[in-house]
Amino acid sequence: MILSPLRSCGIALVIASFASLSAGATDFKKQILPILQKKCADCHSEAKKVKGKFDINKPETFAKNVEAGNPDKSKIATSVTLPGDDEDAMPPKGKNRMTPAEVALLKAWITEGASFTPGGAKPAPGAPPVAATPAAGAAQTWTNTAGKSLQAVFDRLEGEAVVIKTADGKFYTVPLASLSPESQEQAKKAGGQ
Repeated sequence: MILSPLRSCGIALVIASFASLSAGATDFKKQILPILQKKCADCHSEAKKVKGKFDINKPETFAKNVEAGNPDKSKIATSVTLPGDDEDAMPPKGKNRMTPAEVALLKAWITEGASFTPGGAKPAPGAPPVAATPAAGAAQTWTNTAGKSLQAVFDRLEGEAVVIKTADGKFYTVPLASLSPESQEQAKKAGGQ
């Protein structure tokens, strides 16, 4: 597999494949709910307990925690990005925190309108735009912090992650923090930042 060198170097990358989805369509049930079940269910699921009146399995409980189209104003997105020692950080100190790729995927879902519809949805009206996709370009070398590289085309930035497309047509979301400084700069330039 093309990304095996990245995994073998010991970097914990959670790579979300968007190959089967249309651009800009994050699927809640297939992509977001599994993360929430793994990281949040101990405290926010009717099956175990429901703290803060927030149950990850009930879309109606997201209303007070998610502002569709705006991850920066969504309580769920801000609470998972707070430092671990902050009293409002989720999950609380000592629990299994979301990885940068999982946070980027959650933020992408919110930016796209926080749809619970299978297959995701188009961005909500008035939602801040996800960085525009530049005109199709040549493949670039993307290097991780351990020096392992792969060839892929820049697709877009999503929060603190870059979406790249490999030669086999698969899309991957990679946290910027997992990339070398040069590749981080390359992603920011390509995304217009």
